[in-house]
Amino acid sequence: MNWRPRALDNPMNWSFGVGRLFRIDLRVHVLFVLGAIVVLAQAWGKNGIGLGPGVVQLALLFLIVLIHEFGHCFGCRATGGEASEILMWPLGGLAYVAPPHNWRAHLVTTIAGPLVNVVFCLLTAVVLVVWTGSLAAVPWNPFNPYAAFGPGGGHVQFWLTTFYYLNLIILLFNVLPIYPLDGGRALQSLLWSRKGYGQSTSIASGIGMVGAIVIGLVGLLIEQYLLLFIAVFGYMTCWQQRQQLKMMGEMGSSGPFGYDFSQGYTSLEQSNDSSPRQPGFFERRREQKQAQQVKRELREAEERDHRLDRTLAKVREHGLASLTSAERRFLEHETRRRQTTDNR
Repeated sequence: MNWRPRALDNPMNWSFGVGRLFRIDLRVHVLFVLGAIVVLAQAWGKNGIGLGPGVVQLALLFLIVLIHEFGHCFGCRATGGEASEILMWPLGGLAYVAPPHNWRAHLVTTIAGPLVNVVFCLLTAVVLVVWTGSLAAVPWNPFNPYAAFGPGGGHVQFWLTTFYYLNLIILLFNVLPIYPLDGGRALQSLLWSRKGYGQSTSIASGIGMVGAIVIGLVGLLIEQYLLLFIAVFGYMTCWQQRQQLKMMGEMGSSGPFGYDFSQGYTSLEQSNDSSPRQPGFFERRREQKQAQQVKRELREAEERDHRLDRTLAKVREHGLASLTSAERRFLEHETRRRQTTDNR
């Protein structure tokens, strides 16, 4: 159990630990518990036949979302990043991950979550077809998942259909190209490979703000206030992301050690045309190795700076107590390293 004290003035810290699995802390937000109680109370008042089906459906949803977040964590670790915590809250789950600062690592981390739901849907569809002997038993239509469920379907087919439907809904919702949903983050990663981190994040967050407004309007029209809550959260997340980009712009475009990376790393390898002598083979090889070493050191320094910025931003927003043990160790190590560098 993780009972690490946290700053309670931040609503995101209103959570409690429920265990630790695969070196990842599992926490549940207080609002998740309250929301579950409201949902179960509504189910009781609607059918009056007991809480059994409602509890099972809620437990299935909790399990699916949790494994979805584990997918993000394992995807992040596969790229060499760190995953320290999963928070279950009313809007689903939040995986606290820190992949390497490159578009491939972020893309793998992002798509690993929805991939879990794809696998679950495929496996459940196979079981339904084998169980019933018909492709029609698979609930292809997400708007009417129980259309193919006949009166003699039985409990097994009902719960298989429910499991498939919940995975399908989570998958379809998350792949919407709206930042900060998985679809929006995947879009940002793909744009990152062509337009760079700053411009890709600006485009993705702008699309996310428009998408959040659309979701909010739909929620108001159909009186689904959960959609309105999701829209507000999405809009604020995109707005905060754009503010961080603006702050980075005000700090200047120079990267670590004051080098201007606006033209990329290739400028380190440009030859000096004014030199009257062409270098020999071994000299060129030595220069190439030196250039690769410089690029590697600059890339590592840039990744450390980005991670330090994220850690300090978390401290400013949520307090020092909100840091995970891995984040604390990194902050302490980076502080000592920089103090040593300043004293030289």
